[in-house]
Amino acid sequence: MGNNTNSKKGLPVRKYTKAGHLLLRLAALMLAAVAAVVYCDKKRYFITDQKNRHHEQRWESLYDLTPETPIDIVVLGNSHVNTGIEPSNLSCALGCTAFDMAPSGTDIADSYYCLKELLTLTTPSLVIIETYLMRGTDGPTTEGSGLADEFRSFYPRRNLGIKLQSLPILFGVESYLPAWSFTLRNHELLLRNREEMEKNIQLYKDRIAQNDDHLYLGRFARFKTGISDTIMSYYDTKGPAVDGRNERVSIRDFKYARKIVDLCDKNGIEVMFMTLPMYYRHIENYEAWRDEQSRVIVPTGKAWLNMQIPYDTVAFDKDCFESTYEKNQHMTMIGSLVATYKLAHFINDVLKIDLPDRRGDSDWIKMFYGKDGYFENMPMKDNDPNFNIVAKDIMLEDEHIIECFQKDRNFALKLDKDTEKGQDIVLLVEASINDEIAVGRLDMSLSHTFNPIGHKYYTARLTSGVTVNRILGWIDPELIESE
Repeated sequence: MGNNTNSKKGLPVRKYTKAGHLLLRLAALMLAAVAAVVYCDKKRYFITDQKNRHHEQRWESLYDLTPETPIDIVVLGNSHVNTGIEPSNLSCALGCTAFDMAPSGTDIADSYYCLKELLTLTTPSLVIIETYLMRGTDGPTTEGSGLADEFRSFYPRRNLGIKLQSLPILFGVESYLPAWSFTLRNHELLLRNREEMEKNIQLYKDRIAQNDDHLYLGRFARFKTGISDTIMSYYDTKGPAVDGRNERVSIRDFKYARKIVDLCDKNGIEVMFMTLPMYYRHIENYEAWRDEQSRVIVPTGKAWLNMQIPYDTVAFDKDCFESTYEKNQHMTMIGSLVATYKLAHFINDVLKIDLPDRRGDSDWIKMFYGKDGYFENMPMKDNDPNFNIVAKDIMLEDEHIIECFQKDRNFALKLDKDTEKGQDIVLLVEASINDEIAVGRLDMSLSHTFNPIGHKYYTARLTSGVTVNRILGWIDPELIESE
């Protein structure tokens, strides 16, 4: 053993033992295995649900947006926020940029580490903590759908140092390695299903080929229809699905709520808590649940918008909620708009913090123009070809019409916030009906879903073939009723 000298070149030559060759081969095999896992993860071959990408999209979008686009409001949560807050409408209502940092199925410890990474990219003015994050969990989830959700939340985060810090908090030891790789978790399952693998490969190719300029702010809406008659009958026969007396907060909830508040205080960020509602017949003894969560929230001294109590039965009807009798009830798209505007008004009217006003920023306008909630809250371009602008910044008798426009069969009118007009209004209009000119009445109602801060927003659904040309005046609804 040892070194010999090559007589021709005078260079040392190392002779390896069989054990040395074996170690080299093992190292090469391990390197090849790691490369294969990394490659398969990159190609997304072993992801069980390629269509549900909101976890990855959230971080991709956040890293793409920042630091050129500061995030002003961050909503921390899980699926209750995904389905309960619409960030584009919230942004347009407040004139700033809001983002839903809400991985499905996670708890408040996960939100703390998500926020830590987000703060390496941008510093918001406001962080909102949704209270369903405090679910009484005592430690890492070790099995079932909860563990799968935690894996999905952990994987797309990019800050290695913060991921390593969070690993022992979010996972049991047996999950340390699988947490880093979809391939390690799912290869056995999907190797038995070649069809699913081929579908994943094609979905990856299709996604790479897309030139997607969609503005993604963390939303993951799923429910379009409200509570069915069947579920309503369950409330009649079985009673509420949730008893608030059974809900608890844990030491983990106390600890990480406090850590989020302290982290925000350290960075000069305002914090508030928010409770998104479930249908009022879905929960009994909610006061007990509220009092339990108060033990965490009240000592922080932070504001709390609780939409569960007092419950707004007019705004949050059965169409606002997922049709389920399961304990965890989410909001529909309509419900999320109602909740979003309640949050916007709370921030503006009650919290009254100094948020950036980006409504005069051309880059901000370009980013949000035409997105959800923009036209309900912001003025449109005078030459927008997609709209028939009927009136803009005019006085009609004693009322200031900010904007009035038509798109297809949808007709909308914006009036000053201090108008004395009530829930229903009637306009006298001139319209083209299949190329013939006619004068008639148009009944409009205050929008149930869109509630802008700076004006009242009225809507109507026109008959097919009708185009409104101009507004001639107001008709008193009381006079119509008396006739």
